[in-house]
Amino acid sequence: MASINFDSVLESLGAEGRYQTVLYYLLCIPATIPAAFLAFNQVFLSATPGHWCQIPQLANLTIENRKALAIPFDGTKYSSCTMYHVDYNQILPEAILAGIWPANTSLSQPVVDSTWPVVNCLYGWEYDKTQYDATLVTELNLVCDNKWLPSFSTTLFYVGSLFGNLLFGWIADKWGRRISFLLMIYMAVMLSIATAFSPNYTVYMVFRAINGLTFPALFQIPYILVMELVGPEFRTFAGNGISMFFGLSLALLAGLAYFLRHWFHLALATSVPFLPLFGYYWVVPESPRWLLSRNRIDEAEAIVQHIARINKRTIPPNYLRSLQQHPDLLLQTDINIKLSTEEQQEIPRHPSHQPSKGTMLELLSYPNMRRKFYILTFLWLANSVAYNGLSYNSSNLGVSDTLAFFINAIVEAPAYVLTWWAMSRWGRRWVTCLTMLLGGLACCCCMLVPEDPLWISVTLAMIGKFGIAASFGIIFLYASELLPTVVRSQAMAIASFVAGIGLIAFPYIVFLAVYSRLLPLLIMGLLATAGALCSVLLPETLGVSLPQTLEEGEAFGLRHRIWSCPAGRKRRCQKVDGVKSSDIGNESLVLLVPSDAAITNAEFSQQPPSSTSCSL
Repeated sequence: MASINFDSVLESLGAEGRYQTVLYYLLCIPATIPAAFLAFNQVFLSATPGHWCQIPQLANLTIENRKALAIPFDGTKYSSCTMYHVDYNQILPEAILAGIWPANTSLSQPVVDSTWPVVNCLYGWEYDKTQYDATLVTELNLVCDNKWLPSFSTTLFYVGSLFGNLLFGWIADKWGRRISFLLMIYMAVMLSIATAFSPNYTVYMVFRAINGLTFPALFQIPYILVMELVGPEFRTFAGNGISMFFGLSLALLAGLAYFLRHWFHLALATSVPFLPLFGYYWVVPESPRWLLSRNRIDEAEAIVQHIARINKRTIPPNYLRSLQQHPDLLLQTDINIKLSTEEQQEIPRHPSHQPSKGTMLELLSYPNMRRKFYILTFLWLANSVAYNGLSYNSSNLGVSDTLAFFINAIVEAPAYVLTWWAMSRWGRRWVTCLTMLLGGLACCCCMLVPEDPLWISVTLAMIGKFGIAASFGIIFLYASELLPTVVRSQAMAIASFVAGIGLIAFPYIVFLAVYSRLLPLLIMGLLATAGALCSVLLPETLGVSLPQTLEEGEAFGLRHRIWSCPAGRKRRCQKVDGVKSSDIGNESLVLLVPSDAAITNAEFSQQPPSSTSCSL
């Protein structure tokens, strides 16, 4: 039986038809808003505002005067965890203790005796309520000796994401994208609501860790489903569109945090509104491309016929069976990949009595696929640590948390618009390299400028986020185009798993800001720069059909040239003769094959008249 190139089938169905457009925007909702809220609402739920020791004897004084009289001052800031242990009834007049202070006067500098003893806070803490009415930190006093708990909670969340990526990636490849997606939606929404009602921080951390199983698979599985339902020309827009919606979702989260100043209200606002997503059970189909990879032709046929009907295209009954059983008809819309004898010998072949099952162990047995997978994994790691680190590091930039987070998020929108245009012109590889290099160098440059004025380092950090967000948006698209369908979900999940190991460390990278506000930026910048240098070793995928099998994935990119660029190529097209264009969906077909890949001679065995075979 001949294999079916689903990208060619999409030409008959409408690669960018009404069905794909509607489903695309429906899938953008769960892949972006709840995913963004799930991953980053802890920035505000567990925010740590300014705090200092509570002094009951000075309760009637202003905040400034209480600090000046009772809190040690190191010349730049007041202590957060220590206080003077003295009896203020014996030191201050009763009038002052009663709050009767001389008119228009205050203690602008500390007024203390150097002999006063200093101790840790004895009566609890007071918190700056400029930005928050209450957070989990302020309600549970997770400061000083307990300040490690919020970072540990974030670490547990990403530990959960490690195993969740593998679990849901395996389910997506074994049992289908739809089942994996629906399980994640139910888990993410219900556990997010339960988190809001946590009786203590231990229960909160447990719920967050379990909910971490669904992230970032909650973004990846809908992303994969979209990529498998649209044609090559639509993938660039679709991939960048989802990433743009994710960035706007982060900006929406910052807006909610600005108006909902109590952590409980924010927790409900970022979970309860997603209960209607349970209705996706009746909306989201299985990926026909995945069904074909599992030889479930009849199920794929039903979905293909439904897509054609919605897109107002006419295809014959049992269309996929016809394509599979009649290679001459199939090859009207498929590409013959011809390799040289030397290249064919480099590709491991499974014996006919041991057909490929499409597992990760098999993928790693192919040297070209293994090399590409390792590079993608490192790029994923570098982007994940830098992207999440810059998002969580917003509270260390010296401006309000919500403003810094909003700016951090809103710079992503122009980043995705720019990469959408750039990828369509110059492809994935060089745009990935340049955006990662921009992000990495901008973060590193923060170490070369003074911390004051503040706007310089903030601007460089935002430029860094611009570059990293752009490259991170490309990585998902790039990986989905390089990895074959039979292992796409598993491979992306494992790459994300390795990146998740790095994410376990990023809360502590951000924590290094207590020693230097710019140290986290330097670490993230160096990692991004290293990723930029590695990205040029991958082949270009612009305009190429998604590989279905491991053999197709191995064939692609065997002979790519590092310095090649799609913008510099000339199109070479030739008319071919054979079958009517009406046989392939009432449209002539243009097939784009990169000449720098292993595809050295693209041609049809049957030559239809209105079809065009092109290479770049």
